[in-house]
Amino acid sequence: MLKAMLFFMLFAALLPAQNFDLRTLDGEKIHVQNLEGNLLFDRPAYRKGNLILFFFGTACPYCKKEIPQIKAYAEAGRVEVLAAEVQMPVSDRALQRFVEKEGLRFSVLDKASGEKLARYLLKRKVWIGGVPSYIWVDKYGNLESMDLEELSRFR
Repeated sequence: MLKAMLFFMLFAALLPAQNFDLRTLDGEKIHVQNLEGNLLFDRPAYRKGNLILFFFGTACPYCKKEIPQIKAYAEAGRVEVLAAEVQMPVSDRALQRFVEKEGLRFSVLDKASGEKLARYLLKRKVWIGGVPSYIWVDKYGNLESMDLEELSRFR
């Protein structure tokens, strides 16, 4: 985990603070507009103020323990979840196998996009690099770090 955090911090300065695109594992493009530090996603469902960015690791036992809860919130329609694997250097193929094994039905970014988003959030000091981590994006694009217990506000 320390190596991943150092990697992200080293390359954080390379990420422009402008608009950028992300891709999910299934190839869907998500455009992100950066307005004075607020992130606005092009998906209408993400602009309702109930988007959770979920950072996890495929080898993280705490992540695996929390996945059923975040899945339940997403499947109940309480939140939209956009997830990124940021712990291990895994291929998109291995990441897809993990998603299938865990039964994740929310969007998971491909590895390059997950790293891009993580670098941006590290640069902005919204995320400190640990997993599992949750960041709430409200309808105005404001970002707020939270823990799993705070997700209960979406019940």
